[in-house]
Amino acid sequence: MGKKIFLTLISVTVAIFFWYFVGEKTILKDDSNSFSKLQCVSYAPFGKDESPFLFDSGLVISEELVKKDLKLLSKYTDCIRTYSTLGLEMIPKIARENNLQMLMGAWVSKDEKQTKDELDTLIKLANENADIVKAVIVGNEVLLRGDVSDKKLYEYIKQIKEALPNTKVTYADVWEYWVKYPHIKDVTDFVTIHILPYWEDEPMNIHESIEHLASVREEVEGILKTSNILIGETGWPSEGRSREDAMPSKINQALFVRDFVKLAEEKNWDYNIIEAVDQPWKRVSEGAVGGFWGLFDKDRLDKNVFAGDVSNFPNYKYLAFGSILLIILFSLLLKNSEVSTKKLLQFTIINTLFAILYMLQVEQYNIIARNNLEGTWAILLLITQIFVYYFMLSHILKPKRIDVIPSVFFYLSAFFAFILSMNLAFNGRYENFEIYGFIILAISFLWLYSTQYEKLNFGKFEKALSLVLVLSSILIVYNETFLNIFSNIWVIIALIFAYILNKGAKNIGLCDLKQVSIYTLIFAAIFVAFKLGFVSNKELAIACNLDSNSLSCSVKDFMGASIYFGYVGLITIIFAIIAFVVNKKSFSIIALFLSIGSLILSNTFLGAISFMIAIYLLTKEDIKNLQ
Repeated sequence: MGKKIFLTLISVTVAIFFWYFVGEKTILKDDSNSFSKLQCVSYAPFGKDESPFLFDSGLVISEELVKKDLKLLSKYTDCIRTYSTLGLEMIPKIARENNLQMLMGAWVSKDEKQTKDELDTLIKLANENADIVKAVIVGNEVLLRGDVSDKKLYEYIKQIKEALPNTKVTYADVWEYWVKYPHIKDVTDFVTIHILPYWEDEPMNIHESIEHLASVREEVEGILKTSNILIGETGWPSEGRSREDAMPSKINQALFVRDFVKLAEEKNWDYNIIEAVDQPWKRVSEGAVGGFWGLFDKDRLDKNVFAGDVSNFPNYKYLAFGSILLIILFSLLLKNSEVSTKKLLQFTIINTLFAILYMLQVEQYNIIARNNLEGTWAILLLITQIFVYYFMLSHILKPKRIDVIPSVFFYLSAFFAFILSMNLAFNGRYENFEIYGFIILAISFLWLYSTQYEKLNFGKFEKALSLVLVLSSILIVYNETFLNIFSNIWVIIALIFAYILNKGAKNIGLCDLKQVSIYTLIFAAIFVAFKLGFVSNKELAIACNLDSNSLSCSVKDFMGASIYFGYVGLITIIFAIIAFVVNKKSFSIIALFLSIGSLILSNTFLGAISFMIAIYLLTKEDIKNLQ
């Protein structure tokens, strides 16, 4: 008993030191050279449960919220940048009360009526508030999105310049689009470029980001032959998924902003930081990372980006408590067990590792879960992981036969891993690497099945899933490169599940999957061609902006909306369920066709579930009896 208590105390001590190190010791210390005020900061006046998409549903911006926000921001900046005018008409008045100037923006979109209303309101507000409006910004990343042509945008800017002869006028876009459309400069008073090293096509890590930003600004200045440039957006996210070796974190956000502002002051650059407050609504279109660019969090709490010590795990004490609680609770399994020193050491190591990993996963889900669906996903996975955690420790103490191991947990884990791999392979830009809890699952099942593969009796379905997991892992590495450590860990996890599925399906050869493989490859080729040649065709998008009345443009708009709102995935899962109920080969093939389309067209979550249903139906042992 003394040995058990001693090792449990060692386990608790290790957990305490781990969380103390990541929470208290691995921090960014306060910089005595920190700045007093920023030049300008992007501001969106939305509460944590609000978004601009709710205006059509009757959303009215809280004047009280704007007053509190601008009073807070006035301590850190003398200027705010806005992106729209409609529904935000009270902002100039409140900005003036707080001695704030404005870079006032109007939202330019495909909707001509809404754009006209935006521009009319911009003209009205700029005329009424000329004393605080430093400049107006006609459109934000319009060319990047392909919402209107460069010709139409030019006309909009010219219209505003004529209406506001005494106000500086500009347009804001990612720097590459200024290089691509340099003639836009001819109708603006200065150039407004966005440089976001995290979002670059080749992402920059935090150590190279400032040098890259300076290089880009110099390049744009040389190409456009003007130094009259505003860096209209730059910043770094505090949470979210890594892109290659560009890693969001609270420390990296503070490092970037502090280093950038110092450089901007040295170079005498004009700049605007994105953004004032975290905007949870952006996570719908940009993934979890989209909601964490703020200098203040969604509750308006200071992230210490400007000054002060910064920790990536400020709530590490709660996480440490959770790990300690798990260690002690699972150590109760030792109470009436007679085990060897070797098994006791194994138990202690696994219990310590899993307790830390589990709380890391809890913390990640606490950050990234955006809605009830993602909350349900998180709860299901955490429940599965805690049961596997328990079963792994029980197995160490008393090894169990294969028929005692709850296979439901393996299948659940494999299905979860498959869905996440499909998300990362086909829509990875906005998906997260949920590695911590899956490390628990991968280690557990690799250990549990290590001596019992011969007892597994998997079939064609499991073999097919293993092959697709391997292929998706290749796609993930291609998308993320080997620079992304989180991606690399996820690929190892996916390959572990693929290995177990393949070992269990030892009696199934590749020839047995010939027919379903041919269907899959043909359908994939069709949808890749459809996506590249139609849905994502930039030239067609520009042509449709000039003339949207053609049939092809109507179809493109319809497909774009269907993909954005998830209708493609919804239709796919409904048909997959129908195919499962009807149990006919023709329906199963159509379900496979639709599921592959859903995956490639980025409705990956429901597409992955539908794909598994279709593959199951097409690989059942009695498939020959299907009519």
